[in-house]
Amino acid sequence: MMQEWIRRHPLSAYFFVAYAVSWSIAVPLALQAQGVITTRLPLALHYLTAFGPAAAAIAIGRLLRPPARPDGRSRSQLFGRSFGWWTVGLVSPLFLFVLARMAAALLGQPVPTWRSLGHVSFLPDLGLAAWGLWFLTSGCGEEAGWRGFALEQLQRRCGPVVGTLILAALWAGWHTPAFFVVETYRTMTVPMIIGGFGLGICAGSIVLSRIAQRTDGSVLAAALWHALYNMTSATAASRGVIAAVTTTCVMLWATVLLIGEARRRTRPSGLLVGRAQ
Repeated sequence: MMQEWIRRHPLSAYFFVAYAVSWSIAVPLALQAQGVITTRLPLALHYLTAFGPAAAAIAIGRLLRPPARPDGRSRSQLFGRSFGWWTVGLVSPLFLFVLARMAAALLGQPVPTWRSLGHVSFLPDLGLAAWGLWFLTSGCGEEAGWRGFALEQLQRRCGPVVGTLILAALWAGWHTPAFFVVETYRTMTVPMIIGGFGLGICAGSIVLSRIAQRTDGSVLAAALWHALYNMTSATAASRGVIAAVTTTCVMLWATVLLIGEARRRTRPSGLLVGRAQ
């Protein structure tokens, strides 16, 4: 009976499992950080929460067993075909970091070094190895679920733009326990949460949808962008002007994509349309 319910409600089942797996780690850490419980869990366990979306995609995907596409490829492709958009996934977050460093210098603010990208919460200085951490967690752990499973389901039901924005809202809600654990989240005011974090998540969701669509639904392309973006926006290097500039640039990028989608909405495929159905 449970399997039949999951087949009828795959999205509800997916998000329930994704939240449940991640929050089984994140909520105890949040309660500990707030002094509600007296456990001594290592705060570095926070990074394991990123694997909830991937675990849910694997669990629900195995139950659904989607058929192969007419061309013989599976629905979720590891590698895409667009070299240009692979380059975007690899280079654009680093380009945004360079722009942010230039803005900080022009404003007379401290300019973070490239080495500071290795300063992550709850762990010793990882140096450039921090990229491996972000790739495995926010890259593979999250994107295997968000863009690898949920995006296509949502876009099929709700359309490209609405589906992308619904995913953004659920993706943002998934982060809730982090606001009680991670310092950069804990220091956010309500306007910062709404204007910075909330709009930033929406913009990031739009950009990631575009990258996934242009690389034929590649999970790896989305994972690379997500990992590099987090490396340049969720470390000690990203405080102050750096975070503001990178987030603003992604918002502007997402706005351009939405304008392009609005202009092409009468065409059979638009900028945010997911993989071929």
